[in-house]
Amino acid sequence: MSRKAIAVIFACIAILAVVLAVTPRFWMGGSDGISGHGWAAYIIGAVLTVGLSGGLFFLTFYSARHGHDDIDRPDDPSV
Repeated sequence: MSRKAIAVIFACIAILAVVLAVTPRFWMGGSDGISGHGWAAYIIGAVLTVGLSGGLFFLTFYSARHGHDDIDRPDDPSV
């Protein structure tokens, strides 16, 4: 593994540590909590995001397996 890759990995770990250290301060910040409508919106958004990503993955694999991603080559070998 190169020195550059090791440096990038350590930088990512450092950024993750900072984010994990700062997140609780924002999470517990001055709000009274999320209302029922907020939780509903949060859950609906999460479900739709997972559904959309799953659908896009399905379409990608379906397209690749049925030849829609193949490069069309001319039948004439002299071209």
